[in-house]
Amino acid sequence: MAITESQQEQSKRLHALAVELRGNFLGGTTWVEPLLSDIIAGYFCGSSPRRSLFFSEVAHRMPFERKSRLICLFLKHEFPNLHANYPNLERQLDELRGFRNVLAHAHIDTSEAALSIEVRDEVTFVTYKDGERRLLRVTCDDAATRADEANQLRDYLQTIQQTIARGA
Repeated sequence: MAITESQQEQSKRLHALAVELRGNFLGGTTWVEPLLSDIIAGYFCGSSPRRSLFFSEVAHRMPFERKSRLICLFLKHEFPNLHANYPNLERQLDELRGFRNVLAHAHIDTSEAALSIEVRDEVTFVTYKDGERRLLRVTCDDAATRADEANQLRDYLQTIQQTIARGA
């Protein structure tokens, strides 16, 4: 079936909104991975001259998920009080990573059904998992809430970073 002019306009609006949502969220969370890498480098190298080499060749090359797990593991074992202060850290990092990956890698639902509905403040992203197509609707409010959660997570990670730097 041919796409109508109305559907074509809706497709343009969806793509423009997706660019805005992606840009605002992804641009606002670019600090996450370097901060995780720096926490890991600080833990293993402190202020030694080896830190830059460790950062560039080990921590910087680790996947986000592995960095999150490693930080939570050494907090649990070596900084139990700090770990207790942030009991949901691993879940929060996983949720941030998952949402970030959807925005970065998923495509927009531009099916005939999606284009037939005139929605101005949400985009439906299409992902695939375990052989199944999944849809995730993201509104401007959802993205703003996720950005606020990311900012709170940044505060937690900076506290962790400073505590580890002090050697507490």
